[in-house]
Amino acid sequence: MICFDVGWAYLADYQFWNERTGVITAAVAVIGLFVAWYQVCAARRESRRATAYAAYDGYLKLCIEHTTFASGDDIEITNNPEHYHQYKWFVANMLFAFEQVLETCKGDKTWAVTIKHQLKRHKWHLEMSSSAERPEWSDELKALFP
Repeated sequence: MICFDVGWAYLADYQFWNERTGVITAAVAVIGLFVAWYQVCAARRESRRATAYAAYDGYLKLCIEHTTFASGDDIEITNNPEHYHQYKWFVANMLFAFEQVLETCKGDKTWAVTIKHQLKRHKWHLEMSSSAERPEWSDELKALFP
């Protein structure tokens, strides 16, 4: 049967595939390994993004509850000592949320622009606050202070 030994018909032979099962199995295993690695990386990225969104969502909810604090109007906030005391905690919460976002989304310029815009509203407090100067905040966050 010479017709089975040459050309494409040889691929239909059971013995041809049987001799190559080890190589085929290894190739399938390597492909499976790359697919699994890609899925783990994608899941990690999604988890980080979800963490950043949750932190920022918490900050936005706080802004809705305390619109006066969110606006950063220094005159309205400092006129009432009780408001100013609460405002300091609002800023601390804001900085913590921003630090979480920056930590989970390192190098994301969109987040940096968003956070910098929000920090500008509270520039007056950040400049006079001793908390903002302490090493408890990351250098990446401090670099965004106005």
